[in-house]
Amino acid sequence: MKKKILGTAILLASMLGVASLTSCGRGGVENAGEAFKLLSLDDIKGTEEPIVVEFWHSFGHNITQELDPLIDSFEEEMQKQGFNIQVKATATGGGYDGLRERVNLGTRSKSIPTLLLGYPDHFADYIANDILLPLDDFVNASDENIALEGVNLETGENDFIPSYWAENQLTVKGETKICGIPFNKSTEIMVYNASLVDPILYEKGYITKEGNTYGAWENPTWDQVWEVSKYILDNKNNLTWTYNGATYNVSSETEYPVYVDSEANFFITVGRQWGGDGLYTVVDSNGEGTVVSNNATNKTAMEYFYQKAQSKLFQFPQKKSQSYGSNFLNNEQAFISIGSTAGINNNASKKYELKAAGIPQKADSSTKAVIQQGTNLAILTANSNNKTRLAAWLLIKYLTNTENTATFSRNTGYLPVRTSALESDSYQQFLANENDPFEGYVAKAINAAFSQKDFFYTDPAFTGSSIVRDYTNTLVQDIFIYDKSFDSAIKSFYANLEQLDIKTATK
Repeated sequence: MKKKILGTAILLASMLGVASLTSCGRGGVENAGEAFKLLSLDDIKGTEEPIVVEFWHSFGHNITQELDPLIDSFEEEMQKQGFNIQVKATATGGGYDGLRERVNLGTRSKSIPTLLLGYPDHFADYIANDILLPLDDFVNASDENIALEGVNLETGENDFIPSYWAENQLTVKGETKICGIPFNKSTEIMVYNASLVDPILYEKGYITKEGNTYGAWENPTWDQVWEVSKYILDNKNNLTWTYNGATYNVSSETEYPVYVDSEANFFITVGRQWGGDGLYTVVDSNGEGTVVSNNATNKTAMEYFYQKAQSKLFQFPQKKSQSYGSNFLNNEQAFISIGSTAGINNNASKKYELKAAGIPQKADSSTKAVIQQGTNLAILTANSNNKTRLAAWLLIKYLTNTENTATFSRNTGYLPVRTSALESDSYQQFLANENDPFEGYVAKAINAAFSQKDFFYTDPAFTGSSIVRDYTNTLVQDIFIYDKSFDSAIKSFYANLEQLDIKTATK
């Protein structure tokens, strides 16, 4: 019933600077861009021609194969109720930033979808381009079959996890509006080859042991990570571990025992952990953002970590022309990796026991920080009409209901977005069974994620903030991969942003 476009769809801009991914170009949707009006369900029921919802996401094959069955079941359920709705789900390729660029390029030609996934800072760009539809009328609809279950803004009832809901409250024409609904949420965790690392941690007194069973690595610090990393480097030529009766050696090609996947997340997070003025961006009461990354705290933190990298204690995969630390864990060339909960299965191996913990924090600081990640579902207006918008909203409701957010979480490693899903008996049983051969790794990831939920943070979105994040990756790479000083790298960082009319300040 549904057309699925998988793999990487490469977008080439034409000489006019306009791009298109699908056949939903100008004129593709009748009355595209019409003024919003909340229709009734009867207005879209029993149509002879299907109401087509173009839905763009950036999932790879593994996640797409978990999303597609939910879309199939949505279409089947709608058909039973007399709604002829067809979802054309497109995996755009290029990640979330690539999806954002495709939307921005396609806006003028209306070559954009009705429904998509994105971050709040992406939504800020769409708001500036006047193509994002606030969802308040859907959420607050008097018809309970349209209204969002578990949310009553008048009484304050809200089943969505508060921090996930809060990040979607953005300023639209001077008013705070609901601009997205949480869907796939994650955070960063630390995963490690416990078969090798646990004995080191035990020897140093950081974990317990009962019989042959080692306890959990709780409240890890950067200092502890450095101790483990240095021990591995100092002893790598004769260091082994045993798993399932087989003995394995630390690879002679081990150069950095620890990898951190995301440069931007790293910069933003450790700046907060180091406290003081270690902020990234700030937003004033008018919604105008300013980049404040050039401050003494961030400089101190970056210089501290640069010295650790020079000592080979950690590095970013890009240094070795890779994207993820899991590539090194799988080859016995690294033993600790910091990355997204959704990627835990990529770190698994038949050669070692994989464990997960919260990300390291600064030992002597009261400021703890863990980034809140993941995208939200939003509706665009330029190539949609009120029928496709309502159909898209019904899909949003379906994908984010209690049962489906729990199912998607269990199958992918993303976190459930509703409290009712997290607290359900079946989900709690799932979390308790970390040794399950099929779901155990995901359970480990989610338990590690929620062990640090009190430290989740997000940065406020503003027009251009997604571009700032892109350049932050470059800033960190300049320091750690190309060996530039903080002062030199931050100067280039600010110069690039100022050319784009993004406001900067030095603290």
